[in-house]
Amino acid sequence: MRCQVCHSEMEEKAITVDLRIGDKLILVEEVPAKVCNHCGEKVFTPAITRKLQNLVKHRRKAPRTVKVPVFSLKQSAA
Repeated sequence: MRCQVCHSEMEEKAITVDLRIGDKLILVEEVPAKVCNHCGEKVFTPAITRKLQNLVKHRRKAPRTVKVPVFSLKQSAA
């Protein structure tokens, strides 16, 4: 499959997807996707997209959590 953005070859990989819902950040690991090694474009099958949507819609307690540092460019510009 060729990338729709840069027309380079895409490769099947398992990636981590970050989903932002309101002020919440959810990470989903081991998501199958076609990824362009040149520009980074990611493509999911319709089935994977539905699974991601269902995961967000029917959120349960995550098996683990991580702390994420948050920076502000506005605050650090001083």
